Amino acid sequence: MKKVKQIARKSALVTAALWLTLAVGSVWASDAVHGAPGVEGAPVTDQVAAPAADHAAAVVEHGGEGAAAGHGEAVVGEHGAAAGHGAVHNSLSPEKLKDLGLRVMNFVALMIILIKFGAKPIGSALSGRRKQVKDDLEAVEAKKVEAERSYKEFSAKLASVEKDVGLIVEKAIAQAEIEKVKIIERAEKMAEDIKRQAQMAVANEVTAARRMLKNEIADQAAVMAEALIIKNLTADDQVKIVEDYLDKVGAIQ
Repeated sequence: MKKVKQIARKSALVTAALWLTLAVGSVWASDAVHGAPGVEGAPVTDQVAAPAADHAAAVVEHGGEGAAAGHGEAVVGEHGAAAGHGAVHNSLSPEKLKDLGLRVMNFVALMIILIKFGAKPIGSALSGRRKQVKDDLEAVEAKKVEAERSYKEFSAKLASVEKDVGLIVEKAIAQAEIEKVKIIERAEKMAEDIKRQAQMAVANEVTAARRMLKNEIADQAAVMAEALIIKNLTADDQVKIVEDYLDKVGAIQ
């Protein structure tokens, strides 16, 4: 609403100035039209009299000197009256001066009213506009400072993030190397365990095979010994063995 009033007041001032300019210009334009010189700089009387003289000469050639002279005088007198009327209008008349004075007085009164009732609102509007522009500039400057501060903080955070990312990558690489060493150690240990278990299994198999072989050899030896004893044992040997066995049993009892 305030802006609308300010625009209305400014429009009134501009309109008043244009009105005064047009009023003065219209008065002077009307004077210039009635008092303007001819094409070659001659007064209006001379410009009107010249065609009249030419017309009189033409009449003399066609109709006689007397009639031509009378007609020429009439024409000259008629145009002379017109020239005299133009000369009267070349100067500012009292009516025009009065009209111009009234217009100037109206304009002065209008300007006094506008200055009296419009100076304070216009000054207030300009002051408010100046204050608003100042506040806007201060707000823009504050936003600029805030934006610069935010940019610096973001740049610092970005640099910190890049540094943290570098540290994380370094830690990840170091941890990967540690895990690699651990995996290799576990693989080597598992290989040694498997090798040891295989060796133990082979040793157990060899021991079992040897035991089995010994048992088989012993059994075969006993069978062979029995066969040899039976084959080579006589009746007297058998009686002697029985007697020895009975003696041992009797001794035990």
